[in-house]
Amino acid sequence: MRAIGPRIPGLALLLGVAGLIPFVWGVLVVQTGALLPPGMADPRVAVLAYALMIYCFMAGCLWGFAAKAEWSAGYALSIAPILFFIVFAVFGMPVNFVLLIGFVLLLPLDYVFARSGLAPCWWMKLRLGLTVVVVASLVALVRS
Repeated sequence: MRAIGPRIPGLALLLGVAGLIPFVWGVLVVQTGALLPPGMADPRVAVLAYALMIYCFMAGCLWGFAAKAEWSAGYALSIAPILFFIVFAVFGMPVNFVLLIGFVLLLPLDYVFARSGLAPCWWMKLRLGLTVVVVASLVALVRS
C-alpha cells in the first residue's frame, strides 16, 4: 500500500513519535496509577510542564519558518500562540484547557506556513498525527 502524501523523513518521524512518550505516559499513570516514579506527587504537573515546552517549541518552529523568508507577518503569527497562552492563563483559564485549545489552534498557523512554502512539504502530515495524540492525551488528563 502506498503512503498518502509526502514522505516524512525517518528521523523527524522518530523524534516526533518519541516526543509523544511523556503525554502517553502521563495518561497511563493518571488512569492506572502504574508507572509512577517514587516521590512524584502529581504526574499531571509534569505532563503540563512538558506540554508547555512543546507548545513553545512549535511556536519557535513558526518563527524559524518566518525567518527563512524574512516574512514580517510570519514573525507576528509565530508569537501569537505564546501571547494566546499568556493572556488566557493570566485571566485564570486552567493551563490544561489553554494548552488543549492552543495545540488545536497551532494547526491553522502551521497550515499557513506550509501553504506559503516555508514549512517542509511533509510538515502538516507529521503535525496532524502528533497533534491528534497530544490533544487526546490532554483531554484524557482533563477528564480524569
